[in-house]
Amino acid sequence: MNDAVIRKASSRTGTVVVCAAWLMAAWAFTVAQTTSPQPGMAADDRRCLNCHGQPHVATLSEQDRRGMVSPVPADQMTPRGGPERLLVDPAARQFDVHRQVSCVACHADAERLPHAARLKSADCARCHAQAADAVIQSAHAAAALKPGMTAPTCGTCHGSHDIRRKDDPQSRSHPLRVIQTCGSCHQQHTGSDYSSSDGAGMVSGYMDSVHGRAISRAGLVVAASCADCHGHHDIRPHSDPLSKVAARNVPATCGRCHVGIEETFADSVHAEAARKKGSRLTPPVCSDCHSAHHISRADTPAFQRDIINECGTCHEALYKSYRASYHGQVQQLGSARAARCSSCHGTHDIRPPDDPKSLLSNANRANTCAACHTELKTASARTRANFIKFSAHASYRDRHNHPILFYIWLYFMVVMGITFTFWGIHSIAWYIRGGIEHRRQGKRRHEKHAWAYQRFSAWHRWTHGLVIVSFFGLTLTGLPLKFSDHRWSAALMTIIGGPENAGFAHRCFAVMVLIYLVMHGVHLWKNRRGEPSFLTRVFGPHSMLPTGRDWREFTQMVRWFLGRGPKPRFDRWTYWEKFDYWADLFGTIIIGGSGLLLWFPTFFAQFLSGYWFNIATVVHGYEALLAAGFIFTIHFFNAHLRHEKFPVDKVIFTGQITEEEFREERPAQYERLKAEGRLEELRVPAAPAWQHALAEVVALFALGIGFTLVVLIIYAGLS
Repeated sequence: MNDAVIRKASSRTGTVVVCAAWLMAAWAFTVAQTTSPQPGMAADDRRCLNCHGQPHVATLSEQDRRGMVSPVPADQMTPRGGPERLLVDPAARQFDVHRQVSCVACHADAERLPHAARLKSADCARCHAQAADAVIQSAHAAAALKPGMTAPTCGTCHGSHDIRRKDDPQSRSHPLRVIQTCGSCHQQHTGSDYSSSDGAGMVSGYMDSVHGRAISRAGLVVAASCADCHGHHDIRPHSDPLSKVAARNVPATCGRCHVGIEETFADSVHAEAARKKGSRLTPPVCSDCHSAHHISRADTPAFQRDIINECGTCHEALYKSYRASYHGQVQQLGSARAARCSSCHGTHDIRPPDDPKSLLSNANRANTCAACHTELKTASARTRANFIKFSAHASYRDRHNHPILFYIWLYFMVVMGITFTFWGIHSIAWYIRGGIEHRRQGKRRHEKHAWAYQRFSAWHRWTHGLVIVSFFGLTLTGLPLKFSDHRWSAALMTIIGGPENAGFAHRCFAVMVLIYLVMHGVHLWKNRRGEPSFLTRVFGPHSMLPTGRDWREFTQMVRWFLGRGPKPRFDRWTYWEKFDYWADLFGTIIIGGSGLLLWFPTFFAQFLSGYWFNIATVVHGYEALLAAGFIFTIHFFNAHLRHEKFPVDKVIFTGQITEEEFREERPAQYERLKAEGRLEELRVPAAPAWQHALAEVVALFALGIGFTLVVLIIYAGLS
């Protein structure tokens, strides 16, 4: 092709030839000036830059390029990577580590001009043999051998004609820029093409990690970048035993920066397990707990919360028992103060409890507990010895290791089953018989009267008001712990203000319980002389003690349920009201007593073994669950939801009942007081309408909360 061009040129007139010669000379002079070698650049690169140093070389048409190279097939005219790769920026070459290396040293087949249209790729291995050998063993080389896959070359990571020293901030392999270099490829990986990993997720996770932020936001070149963990040229998949990120090699890789932590970890139970060859277990290493790319600060609430789940992936049984404990419950509900796995076992220095250096050894356990329970620091030796007998992972379902807790739990299951079965049948039967009587007699009209009869004094009403407020407060602040693994518990705890605020409120309501117990005791003491004799006080109509009359009225009630007899003629107290009273009293003592043990563990550890705190935890939780379930179902029905009182009974709020209600509901008391001439003593002006309205609103609000909690409890139990 070049000969033909010459023959055609020779046939032109001399004038044209002379002009062309002058133009070529001027162009050559200009090129020589603009592409003269830069300081430190190889002198013989000028002839290459005469073409490749001109900006328009990347915009030449295919026909123009064809005239500048050796004859080649048309399919080889397009350069690898596109025409823009033909341009070599002379300014960039000034900083190239190869600026003193001639072009033909890498592109040997371009030594003779015109060179071929498509040159062989530069063979970096001619000079960088060690790096090349490492690349051959890498995951990138393996990917290049797979059909349909592309893999990075030397130029992808280091550049082509602008290769800078790796300590140059503009270098592609500089720590501040290597994430962009690696990420340009790995961000395109979806997890289904090159590997099982989500490349884009790993890159974004790293950028948001403690390492990524240190580089991108703080400019810390010492922070770990891709090459620090994966290597430079010998990058291998984590499944390769020789990989720097293989499980058994991760501690050494991380230890290059985290020297002190690596030394501590090397003496831990996890590191010891990792060193055992042939073990089927895969003990955790740095990346298991801290993750590989999404590494966050270990003191952040998110990490403190999630690390417990990481421990649970291996220690499943202990994880479940922890979640069922008080520590685990409040932690799951958002507490940042609750003891976590690392609080008791350590972080990188985890050792078995029989190791004298372990935080849980007999010699160190009290000090470990004292990190949170600070009063233990100054406690007596006896108190400390008793306190550490508490079992943090004790489970009432573990009959073999904790039979006492198991049988206490079984006791509550039996009691709850009997209680709800008996009173549930009682309520259903009452509702059915009440409905029959209601339809037979028609809807009862409550006429307004100017006068009423006092059933409860102001003292009674104030005491019961404290009972209502404290009971709902204790239930709302305590119930989420029992069902801490449910979303509604977390939502309720958020409304309350978090576990710390809920704990403070729970204790305030507990103090309120103590107040009304004292009030009730004072009331009983002041009225102990109200009856003519001791027997009357104990067994009379005002007594809350069960009597033979209660049994007879119960059997009469059952006959009435079955349509076999009239409804009993009750006096001041019915048998179900006495049951409520004693159930509440004993329940309060049981819940309150166990609660005090849990509130002041160090104080009670002076006298009791720490295992009593395990017992108190089971008793406190299930007695409270029994009380809440009974009040919100059976008691609500007996007091409000039966046909005679539906929708609410306002007597406990107003303290009054009408004469019609008095004669119908408690005929024995009405007739007794009338015969004794004391009926008029109880006659008082009827409460105003606003008081009735307020009482109804309060009662309906309480019913709504109670029924909602019952539904949530049932839902939690079923799910």
